[in-house]
Amino acid sequence: MASWLWTGLAALLLLLLAILALLSTVKVRVRYSHSGKFDQLVLVVRAAYGIVRLRTVVPLVGLEGMHFVYRQQQSVSAAGADQRREAKRKIGWGTLRRSRRALGSIRASTREFGPWVRRSLRKVECTRWRTDVTVGTGEAASTAVLTGLLWSATGCLAGLAARFVKLRAHPHGSVRPVYAATEFTLVWEADFRIRAGTAVLCLLRLGGRTVRLRQAYRAWRVWLRPSKRA
Repeated sequence: MASWLWTGLAALLLLLLAILALLSTVKVRVRYSHSGKFDQLVLVVRAAYGIVRLRTVVPLVGLEGMHFVYRQQQSVSAAGADQRREAKRKIGWGTLRRSRRALGSIRASTREFGPWVRRSLRKVECTRWRTDVTVGTGEAASTAVLTGLLWSATGCLAGLAARFVKLRAHPHGSVRPVYAATEFTLVWEADFRIRAGTAVLCLLRLGGRTVRLRQAYRAWRVWLRPSKRA
């Protein structure tokens, strides 16, 4: 009798934990910066009320031969345990061809893949959007013209993002002209969030649309596989 009681309590606890996990919010912060020859992409993912945290830093290195090379630094934290990894990776024409073939296989094995992507993205909320640009050509007139064009471009990008995700924040940012020097710096930051239960439901709908499970599984593995080490 006692064993059944403990089994029932354990099952109830697992059910409550599962419900809490599905009600939690997955938050993603993206930050891209460019200054001179330095580029960096930072991706931070928080899930399960902050218990799980993934941080990826990608300082872009540049071209080496016919390959684009970057150094990836990744740290994963879950329930107080930290794991860190660092690798130098490369992207070439072979990587792009493999990804294109994988995407074609995913689309061919899934009914209405495009509508599923659009509907899933509409479940994502953008809670922060900021773009700061500093630009200068060394000449006042061309700097003023370029500043105006960049103001228009940043506004168009925010409007384009609002067509795919729910924009819950007013876009912020600035375009600062530098008339006496040649300069271009860019910092773009955005925060996104989605309910864990909603994300799981979207994945279940994707599974229901998949008509060739084995082909789609292999294609997703190829698509999500990291690029080769340099």
